[in-house]
Amino acid sequence: MPRTPPAWRTAVPAWLGLVVLAVSAWMFVTVHGRLGEERAYDAARLTSVPATVEARVDEHRSRTVRHWLHVSEQGSGTSLRLRMSDYGSDALYESVRPGDRVTLVYWRGEARAVTFDGLTQQTHASPRGDWRLPMGIGQGLVPLGVLLFWTAWWNRHRYPTARARHIVNAGAVWVAGILAGTFAFFACAAGDSVTDVLLVAVCGIPPSAALGALFARLMRRRLRKADDTSDIVPRVPTARVTVRVGIHGDVPYSRAGYGLLVLGDGPPAATADPAGRVARVTLPDTLTVERVRGWRLGEDPDAWPGTYKFNGVVIECRDGERDVLIATRRRDAPLILGALLSPAAV
Repeated sequence: MPRTPPAWRTAVPAWLGLVVLAVSAWMFVTVHGRLGEERAYDAARLTSVPATVEARVDEHRSRTVRHWLHVSEQGSGTSLRLRMSDYGSDALYESVRPGDRVTLVYWRGEARAVTFDGLTQQTHASPRGDWRLPMGIGQGLVPLGVLLFWTAWWNRHRYPTARARHIVNAGAVWVAGILAGTFAFFACAAGDSVTDVLLVAVCGIPPSAALGALFARLMRRRLRKADDTSDIVPRVPTARVTVRVGIHGDVPYSRAGYGLLVLGDGPPAATADPAGRVARVTLPDTLTVERVRGWRLGEDPDAWPGTYKFNGVVIECRDGERDVLIATRRRDAPLILGALLSPAAV
């Protein structure tokens, strides 16, 4: 049975996809500018100034540590507090001690690197490697933007007639896309050039697709297991019990908020009271059970699969000429069947 999704299910992903891809494009523009700065830095004639290490300070943040090197320029005596670069090796920072003599490398009036005993480490002000973070963000956002546009298209053209296995496949596409985007983001730390980063990001696509396919396979297996209701047999409730249900149909006992069913205390009754003592609507004797099944997209309310997930089943009933559907947890279905089918339960 075709469904008509609300307009926002197409419009919202499309607009979000547009925003995400626009941000990604801006990140790539930023990469171009920062690469130009890096090339200018590498080609420039740099100035070297001797200095003495005064202290090393580690600033601990939530999940990171910032390294600060306190130095004093020889001759001028100017004291500097240099934050070392987050990219590359920390070998120099780990090697120096207070009193060691180092060399500061200046470019455009600011210390961009520190050298010591054959080791060189860039400072946070260095343009070298500044392109990596925007490159990672740009790469990581591309799969997300494409996924959002694809979701808008899928909601408009595929969702109205999609079966449960198609919904699972759509979820697998998202899993693969998110994994590919995550891999692409962290690829920004690999290699020495933009080409290296792109190649590493591309290498993440096959394993991401494989994991997405594995997710789809596992979900379809769970779906097939959820559709198998052969193990559900009626069991007459021997004591009063209240179970969670959803009743759907053009009948007086299908009411908003009446999401519980009282069993084992007279005829089954829908209620909004967790204790099951008040606000009860008795299910009529004309309600007959036809069969038990799994979910059917398009026929069942959209909220049911999200509420019960793979642990739910639907009891198809008839009340005169009207169809009635009762959704419940698999473990509660035998008691409901027993109450509806056995005269002893009433």
